Amino acid sequence: MMTVAVLLLSLLLSDLTTSQIPNPTQYRFTLTTDGIARERYAIDKQVGKMSRLWFSNIGDEEFGGNQDIYVRDDGRTYLFNFMSQPRQCIANRGGPYNEMNYWPNLVQSFGGEQKKYDELIFDADCDGTCLTWKTEFNRTYEHYRYVNRLYVKKAEQKPIKMVTRAYNLDTGELVSTSITKFTNWITGKVPDYEYDYPMDLETCYKP
Repeated sequence: MMTVAVLLLSLLLSDLTTSQIPNPTQYRFTLTTDGIARERYAIDKQVGKMSRLWFSNIGDEEFGGNQDIYVRDDGRTYLFNFMSQPRQCIANRGGPYNEMNYWPNLVQSFGGEQKKYDELIFDADCDGTCLTWKTEFNRTYEHYRYVNRLYVKKAEQKPIKMVTRAYNLDTGELVSTSITKFTNWITGKVPDYEYDYPMDLETCYKP
C-alpha cells in the first residue's frame, strides 16, 4: 500500500513539475525577434558567471554589438563595447545588471515558475503540443490591448517562443503580431568558453 502511495505522489509531483514554467539556473539560448538575432545568454548561477551578448544592429551573429560578462569571484561586471571606436572595456564593481536576468524576469512576468500552464496548444514550432501561459494588459495612451503568450514544448520542457499581439481597444481588431523565439536552448553546466573575455582586461577602465 505504501509503495502505491509513493508512486502516486511521485506521479503527481512529476505532473506538477512538467506543467510549470522551466526556470533553470544553468542555461544558454539565443533570442530572436521577428527572425532577427538580438541577444545570446549564457547563465550559470551555480558557478557565478553570466554572459549577455548583443548582436549588431542587423542581427549578424558573426559580429557582436557589445557584451556584458559578470564574474562573481571578481565581484565585477565587464562591459565590452565593440561598436565604439576604439573598442572599450569597462569593469564595473558588483553586478550583475538586472537585464542579465532576462529569463527569471520573464518567468516572473508570467506568474512565476510555480504557475501551472493556462492552455495546451498544438503548434508546429513545438513539433506537437505546447504548454502556454498568457498575460494581458492595456496601454491607454497607445489605445492597445496587448496579449502575450509563452510557449513551452511539452515533450522536452523547452521554452520555444513568446508571441505578442496588439489589439485596438475599441474595435478588438488585431493591429500587430511580434514573435520572440528562444533558439539553441541548452540547459546544464555552461562551458567555460562562453565566458572568454573578448579583450585584454588590463585595458579595462575601472570606475
